[in-house]
Amino acid sequence: MKGTLLERWEAARETSLYRLWGVLFGLGCLLLVLHLPLPEGLTEVGRRTAGVAVLMAVWWLGGVLPMSVTALVPLVALPLMGVATAKGAAEPYAHPLNFLMLGGFVMGHAIEEVGLHKKIVVGLLSPRFIRARPRLVLLAMMCAAALLSGMVSNTATMVMMLPIAFTLAGTLSPDPSARSGFALALAYACSIGGVATLIGTPPNAVLAGLSPRPIAFVDWMLIGVPFVLLALPVAWLVVSRLALPKLSGVAGELPEVPDQPGRRAVLAVLGAAMLAFLTRRGLGPIPAWGPELHDAWIAVAAAVALFMIPARVGDRQTLLTWHRTERAIPWSVLLLLGGGFSLAAAITSSGLTAWLAGFTAQLGLLPGWVAVIGICLAISFITELTSNTATTQIALPLLAAGAGVAGVDPLLWMVPATISASCAFMMPVATAPNAIACEAGGVEASKMASVGVVLNLICALIAAAVVLLILPLLGL
Repeated sequence: MKGTLLERWEAARETSLYRLWGVLFGLGCLLLVLHLPLPEGLTEVGRRTAGVAVLMAVWWLGGVLPMSVTALVPLVALPLMGVATAKGAAEPYAHPLNFLMLGGFVMGHAIEEVGLHKKIVVGLLSPRFIRARPRLVLLAMMCAAALLSGMVSNTATMVMMLPIAFTLAGTLSPDPSARSGFALALAYACSIGGVATLIGTPPNAVLAGLSPRPIAFVDWMLIGVPFVLLALPVAWLVVSRLALPKLSGVAGELPEVPDQPGRRAVLAVLGAAMLAFLTRRGLGPIPAWGPELHDAWIAVAAAVALFMIPARVGDRQTLLTWHRTERAIPWSVLLLLGGGFSLAAAITSSGLTAWLAGFTAQLGLLPGWVAVIGICLAISFITELTSNTATTQIALPLLAAGAGVAGVDPLLWMVPATISASCAFMMPVATAPNAIACEAGGVEASKMASVGVVLNLICALIAAAVVLLILPLLGL
């Protein structure tokens, strides 16, 4: 069979035989857990919950079934095994964080519909001193991608921005490696930018849903934005030095972005939503106006407004139509989050979390900064071969329980793990932007691995530093 080992592995995962053996292996692991001697301190309900968790972990991490399908397992398995009622298993699928993500998806679709992403790119590249310096062009493109990824999914941002990256690379160098280098930089910028907000990437929402204390939109930005401001220039430098040829061209005049109906109205809705996120619990001299509300309320209110406001004054056409929007929303992400929340609730209520805490509590024997750096490195490299959402859904409850036993603030371990789940830069299968960079951008897997391992290590240190320095100041 031709192709690299990774390519052969990816091809094998798509076969029906792989899925069949994967399903059987997961069910076998479930039966094994149920028939092993009951460990001391673990209840029978806890053991059944552990079996379901192992089953889902095998199917998630092995890519046996579509991830959103595996996320439906709690609805079937938990009531069947007497761990939770059908209602109890289903309620976490309506977690407020799911509606926060839904509102974010709708707002992201609105940005794409009115071409606001193109306007942002042109605005950042418009200064002549930037267009005259090829590597500053690359930085401006990465900044635009990171900014968009805070409101739009990193996959959608990558798809929207890739043609722009190709155009810029072509004007700056005839070398084909410039095209792949720009694609690689764009993928990294999309992944890093998603860390900035709770709606930027699913792992952030997973953390907010599993956190022992409420994390508001603005709370996360006070951690996520500093990380992005530090990590993005590092990614630019690493890609510039290791993945780009000599750039000698000058970016030409940028095309005019025609004004589309509704662009200003969409910008007004997004601005109002962001202001509401920042001021809901008060900000400086601005008094709190809705501390009892949830950020999901703001996101859904903004989404509803986009279906009510006309694109033009007196126009019957609204900013968004449901027919187009429903096709643009990644519904599978909402199911994936709901399945993780349902499993996490069962793990907690069954006492399994408390039993597992003794194992992860061993991290508390290490110096605090060593434990945090170790968590960052472990999660970032694990995520190279697994979904970052699934990784956080499995790891965060265990880290929270272990931290509680070790006498450590759970967020001190959970937050760096969440950030690091978005810092998988080595493998094409690690993130959707990485895969797109390889498939559509022509990035060789070996080049991505050699550049990504450097960025993995540096971003793990940045994540640890940001959390250790900023989290104690926030009073969460």
